[in-house]
Parts: sequence; C-alpha cells; structure tokens
Amino acid sequence: MAPFQLPNILIYLTGVIRPKLLRPHIRVPSIAQVDFRSLKKEGFNAVVVDKDNCLTLPNKDEIYPPYQTAWNDLLQTFEPGRVLIVSNSAGTRKDPGGIAAESVSLSLRAPILIHSQNKPGCSGSIISYFKGQLGQPITNRKRIIQGSEKVWKDEQEDEKMLWERWEDEVVQKPLLGYGQDPTSARKGDRVVVERTPNPRLESAEADSKQKKEVGVGVDDLKILVIGDRLFTDTLLSHRLSLHLPKRKEEGVLPSVLSIYTTSLPQPKDVRILRWIEERLSKSQTQPIPGNFSHRFILKSQEEEEEKNRQILDHVVKRNSLVEALRWFTPSRWREFDRSLPPLTIHPKSWKPLPVLVGFSKSFVYAIVLLLRYGMRGAKKVQGYFKKQIELARAEAKRIDREKAEESKQEQGLIRHERI
Repeated sequence: MAPFQLPNILIYLTGVIRPKLLRPHIRVPSIAQVDFRSLKKEGFNAVVVDKDNCLTLPNKDEIYPPYQTAWNDLLQTFEPGRVLIVSNSAGTRKDPGGIAAESVSLSLRAPILIHSQNKPGCSGSIISYFKGQLGQPITNRKRIIQGSEKVWKDEQEDEKMLWERWEDEVVQKPLLGYGQDPTSARKGDRVVVERTPNPRLESAEADSKQKKEVGVGVDDLKILVIGDRLFTDTLLSHRLSLHLPKRKEEGVLPSVLSIYTTSLPQPKDVRILRWIEERLSKSQTQPIPGNFSHRFILKSQEEEEEKNRQILDHVVKRNSLVEALRWFTPSRWREFDRSLPPLTIHPKSWKPLPVLVGFSKSFVYAIVLLLRYGMRGAKKVQGYFKKQIELARAEAKRIDREKAEESKQEQGLIRHERI
C-alpha cells in the first residue's frame, strides 16, 4: 500500500522523532568510492541521484571533474533511463519552464525529474517514473518542437491539396494525356514523392520506447538513492521503501539502499543543517544484512597508491639495508679504513669522514671493552657469591650437627638421672 503524500515539514518531523531514519546504509566520500557493478549484480536496477554536491557544484550544470569517471561508470552500468536525477533546484518550482532541468539533462546525459514537491515528498513521482507512467517533460524546447510540428503538418496538408489539384486539373486532362482511354494514354515518367518523416510520430514512438525501457513493476524495483543530505535524500529512501513490498527473507538486501556522500566540493553549503543532521544520526549507518557494505565500497586510487608506495618503500629499504650489510664485508671495511687519510693532532686532518670513522671506532672499542671486562666482572661476582653460598651452607650444617650432639647429650643425662 502506497503511503500518504505528506508535506515535507511532517516528513522532517518524523526524522527528528525517529533519528534512525536519518542513518544511511552506506557512507562514502563521493560516488567515486561506490562499486556500481557489484550493486548491479545484487539486483539493483534503478538509481536516484542528487545533483548539487553529488554530481555538480551548486547552481552548475557540468559534472564536477573529479567525479567524471565515476559518473561515466554509473551510466554504463545501468540501462538508459534507469538513472534519474532528482534535484531540489532544477526541475522544481524554482525552475519555471524547466529550462535549468533541460540544461542539466543535456549536460549530464540523464533524465531529470520534473516535480512540484521537493524532496523527500516526491517519492510517488519517482515510482511513477520507473513504472513508465510519466511522459516526457513539457519544456520550452518541447513547445518549440510542437509548434514546428504544427507548421510542418499545415505545410503537408497544403502540399497534398496542391498535388490533388495538379492530378485533377493537369494529369487527368487532355493537356498531358490523350483522353480518358487508359489504353491509348501516353506513358510518361513517374513522379515519386518521398514520404517526409513526421517528427511528432517519431517523438511518440520514442516516448513509447522509453516507457518500455523504463517501465518496471513495483515488485521488481530495487533502487539506489545517492545524496549528500540526510533530511532530504536519506528520508527520501525511506519514503521510497514504503512504496515497495517489504522483503521477508532474512539476509537479503533492502529494496531501497541509501548512499550518503560526505565529501563536499563546497563545504560551506547549509553547514548548520548538516551539523544538526550529523548530531541526530550520530554519524552512524543502518546495519545491512550479511554485512555487505564493504563489498560496495571502493578504496580511492590515492589510498591504494599511498599504501602500495609505503609497502614498496619498506621493501626497498629492507632490501637495501640487507644488500649493504652483505656488501660491506670485513675485507672491504679494511680497504675503506686504509683509504682514509690519517687522523693526527693537526686540525687540517680533522675532516668529517675521518673524524666520523674515528668516533665510530672509539665507540665500538669502548663497547668491546665494556662487554669484555663486564663479562669478567660478572664471572668474578658470580664466583664470589657462589663461595659465600657454599660457606653459608657449611656453617648451617655445622650448626645443625652441634645442635644434634647437644640434644643427644641432654637425653643421656636425663636417662642417667632416672636410673
């Protein structure tokens, strides 16, 4: 059952009362991190995408250059007419005549929805579009085409009337023929009038073809909603899900998947509202059955290149250190030491390399001395404590023997007294 068409203020109020509705299924920096081919394999066959800050800069018609490759991939993945642009600027009451909508549609090579109610209240129009119930939008360009079709039709009727008069008054009369006897009539050249294509009929055929391409049953719809606003795009995905039947199977992706883009080309756009949205949603996402969200997110090329660069640098450094240690054998060290100029008391011989080698030698020699005499001292300390322990044990045994003898003597005296 389709939901009631509520005013946007009531839909916003539901988002305030139920903040979970403001949580998207997937959070990505931009559409460049979305794997549309994997989503297409999961059965999603329709895309609703916002224009400003998702595809273009605000109040611009051209695609934002960093998103060009991702946008081309999106258009190639889904069939023509299955990617619908829904904006709260172009195609609304702010765009009289649909001039901006037509410009955006021509620039982005995708249809744009003409709707009287802004997002998220236009869910019914979106469902009607994907069911094939909406025709081509009536814009100024359409009106010009319709006017030209009317003029062309009038010209065709006038031309037809002239040809009928020509055939009636000239061809069928004795001026070019020999009476009404068809057998005695002279055979002349045939005049072939080519049929001029009717743009109006072609436009109607194109509309019907587009309806066949776009029209899908409600039960078969699986929609992606991409946007940069929680109060409009994420709530729109919830409204669209109310139009579609609920899936009772466990572990199945929802019929409407909301994708929230966080990287804004112009971050100052409605900053206060975005802050309120983030506080209400707590910057969280809705759980997806089976935890499939990571399968639909692509790592950015810069992150991949940086990770590969770090791994390569680590491997190169490790290999270079190992190779240097292998190459710097004791014989090469002796050759290197002999090649250095001698270090004397004279300051002129205090060059950086000999001084560094001299300090390193002194440091190594000091460590060797510490280790050598430290081991000797440790052995002596160990021997001293060992002797002390042995003496303590011998003294303890002697004391035990004396105590045992004293106890025996005391027992002998006690027996003697008893006797």
